[in-house]
Amino acid sequence: MIAHFVLNTGMVFFCFGWEGKCSYLENWVVTYFMCVIQGGALEWLLEQHIFSQNEILQMLVAAAVVVTAVICFGERRVYGNHIYPAELKKGERHIRLRAYWDSGNQLTDPYTGQEISILSGSVAEKFFTKEKDLVRFVPYRSLGEKDGLIAVTNVDEMTVFQGKRAVKIPHAAIGTADKMLFDGKEYEMLLNASSIMPQGGKTENKN
Repeated sequence: MIAHFVLNTGMVFFCFGWEGKCSYLENWVVTYFMCVIQGGALEWLLEQHIFSQNEILQMLVAAAVVVTAVICFGERRVYGNHIYPAELKKGERHIRLRAYWDSGNQLTDPYTGQEISILSGSVAEKFFTKEKDLVRFVPYRSLGEKDGLIAVTNVDEMTVFQGKRAVKIPHAAIGTADKMLFDGKEYEMLLNASSIMPQGGKTENKN
């Protein structure tokens, strides 16, 4: 019980921190099954006479398991470290959500030069209204879409919370994407690559 639930829970917390219930549960499940699979694999190999008699093979298997685990957890940690709590404000309206810093999102408005972050369509339907918000269409190119148009609306302020520090971006441009882009994701918005620096880099408040 201690090994499976106390130690595993502690390892997940110290490795990934607390990024919400859903993310923590996902990290916990991945860590738990990695340990179970590793233990089962080693038990099976121990039953094989070749493995028990060959120390070099034991070392190679152990090294392969450790390297695989480090790579998997390292990629997961980097992914988790790029998800931030964020807030959008427009008049009296405001909404809290989770945003992913996307190094591939280089979209800018060719008319104003503004960096564009991309919001889930389902969230945009709840936050923006056709009667109150001015929408413009910005051309973009992506894989499978050479001449696309994305609906963009300015908000009064976008705030991205990086730990104890908050990066505030006034008059941020927010594009609305198809709901399918965010299906199964842990976030509701893709931050522009130039809007903030990811964790590990220096951040500055934008005024």
